[in-house]
Amino acid sequence: MPKPTPKTAINWLKKLITEDIGLIYTTIGGLGSSILSAFFWFILASILTVDNYGLANYYIAIATILAGIGTLGLNTTITTYLAKGEKKLLHEANSLTLISGIIAALILTPFQWTSGLLAAAMIFFTMTTAELLGKKTYKQYALISIGARIAQIAIALFLYFQIGVPGIIIGYFLGALLFSYKYLKSTKNFSLKINNLKEKRNFTIHSYGYNLIGQTLSNYLDKVLIGALFGYFALGLYQLGFQFFMFLSLIPGSLGQYLLPEESSGNSKREIKIIGLILSVAASLAVFALSPYIITNFFPTFTDAIPLVSLMSLSVIPSTIAAILTASFLGNGKSKQVFTAGAIYLASLMISLTIMGLTIGILGLAIAVITAKTIQAIYMVTQRNKPKKPQP
Repeated sequence: MPKPTPKTAINWLKKLITEDIGLIYTTIGGLGSSILSAFFWFILASILTVDNYGLANYYIAIATILAGIGTLGLNTTITTYLAKGEKKLLHEANSLTLISGIIAALILTPFQWTSGLLAAAMIFFTMTTAELLGKKTYKQYALISIGARIAQIAIALFLYFQIGVPGIIIGYFLGALLFSYKYLKSTKNFSLKINNLKEKRNFTIHSYGYNLIGQTLSNYLDKVLIGALFGYFALGLYQLGFQFFMFLSLIPGSLGQYLLPEESSGNSKREIKIIGLILSVAASLAVFALSPYIITNFFPTFTDAIPLVSLMSLSVIPSTIAAILTASFLGNGKSKQVFTAGAIYLASLMISLTIMGLTIGILGLAIAVITAKTIQAIYMVTQRNKPKKPQP
């Protein structure tokens, strides 16, 4: 067997990048959007009062929750089955989410009309990106993800200086709506016939539950619990650690977005999974080692958060394993395991936060996140070789 040389290694890497350019585009789209979002909120923190900063976040949060409910799990269904060539599902899903988007807007309008508009636009934008991923148009996905964020920032800042906090929400709404043109174009094919979606109802229900648990409740319920049990100082320290974890989660997030349509098409992408896992380990260890320097120099008032940031950064390792297995399960129609894993994570997180927070203190909150993520990953590993049960 010939011994590998630097040249062959470089050629292998070039071949891998060429064949899996989609991963690069999905990573650019996710990373670019997240960095721009963080930059935007740092700007707002410098120009808004604390009350208005919280108010803007609150309005966007309730819109996000309604949008998560309003997608009905159909974004994952579209990404999965569009990659398999089932194009008829698209118009049925877009028709249903058009109705749910209008309902979400009407529900929120009496409370805050700008949040109502944003909830609908977020549903439309989510379905747009789901279609792009399902069709494997990864470059367009990256452009739209970053383009929408730039538009949101520019419009929101302009309107804030004109009409105040509502202008920020309207800017978010217009940015999402402008880049939902593929979805809006599809509404001309509106239909109440959902025969094809009915065949995928079990998959959609499980995906819906997973999305709500994994993307909505898991991102908000822990904050409510910590604030109620341990106070806002503990919540502030926890939130900084969680922000580092969320930033590192761009690795499993981008990996999962890329792998889902590929797995749905029967492409395992073993090398990409290995590289993604290696990157997550390297990134988490780097933050673990550098967090004292980062916090001390850039967040000097949060020095008590150093151990939380260090420990919570390690959570990205089991999170990456879970993301890889989630794409594999969904790509093979095993949505029940994904939903169950999400429920196990949420239950484990709430129980661990309560027990470890009360017994160990603030450091226990970070340990709770690692524990919950590890339990989720272990469950998914034990389920990976089990056959899929036939749908009724």
